[in-house]
Amino acid sequence: MGKYHLAWDGERIRPAFPGGRLALRSEGLKNRVAVGDRVALRILEDGSALIEEVLSRGNKFSRRITFTGHEHVLAANVDVVAVMLAPTPDLNTGLLDRYLVAARAAGIDVAIVVNKMDILTPELVEEALAPYGALGLPIFRMSAKRKDGLEPFLHAVKGKWVLLAGHSGVGKTTLVNDVDPEGAKAVGDVNPQTGKGKHTTTTAVAHRLKDGTVLVDTAGIREFALFDVDWRGVEAAFPEIFHAAEGCRFSDCRHRTEPACAVRAAAEEETIAPERYASYLTLIGEVGG
Repeated sequence: MGKYHLAWDGERIRPAFPGGRLALRSEGLKNRVAVGDRVALRILEDGSALIEEVLSRGNKFSRRITFTGHEHVLAANVDVVAVMLAPTPDLNTGLLDRYLVAARAAGIDVAIVVNKMDILTPELVEEALAPYGALGLPIFRMSAKRKDGLEPFLHAVKGKWVLLAGHSGVGKTTLVNDVDPEGAKAVGDVNPQTGKGKHTTTTAVAHRLKDGTVLVDTAGIREFALFDVDWRGVEAAFPEIFHAAEGCRFSDCRHRTEPACAVRAAAEEETIAPERYASYLTLIGEVGG
């Protein structure tokens, strides 16, 4: 929608546009206004509004646009990032790790939602997500298409602003359609050859439920590059690596080729999941660690 937004003024939803200096400033940002922002509005005669100011944010969940380096704020003032996983054809825990790093850097809680359990083998799900369950992360299993298993997740996030994140085709829009049928959108299919879904949501849209919960349906993404996170930030988002690092010889050990590295030893002994260690190495390489 470009610079076009929908803003709730306390009574109704209005089309709103950034005005004045706000419309001109970019400052390395892909978007000046994001879903979840609290803004100051000036109502126009035609019923639309100008967004004159973005008020101070409690937090923001961002990614880096790889070809420009600019920040893309996916949502602001978020309580929970719900990372949705589904077979495409496999559960993508590499993307999950990226979301976990970004969420920790932003100070936002994370929930893991495994969708399409009707076509998944429970044992494979348990094996793939065992390292995350061991970290105490909440994991919810459902089949949004069959409206099965939604209640435990909705109960856990009741009254919160929840950002639904994940690849296209994992079922974010289907979940929203189930709980907010009045705001229903088209649902796309997953390409059987690529395993990727069609983008049925092209921008982030907030859906307020009757119990006060707000679900933010985002466009599915194919890449999520970390923004403004250094190697220490990556390490801190891998608690098992962070704690094992206390046994390293050097306090600035990156856990790659340094001698007497307790983390690398733990990965070799598989007390740290090899997949998590490999994901950590990929991410610190990307952030310049």
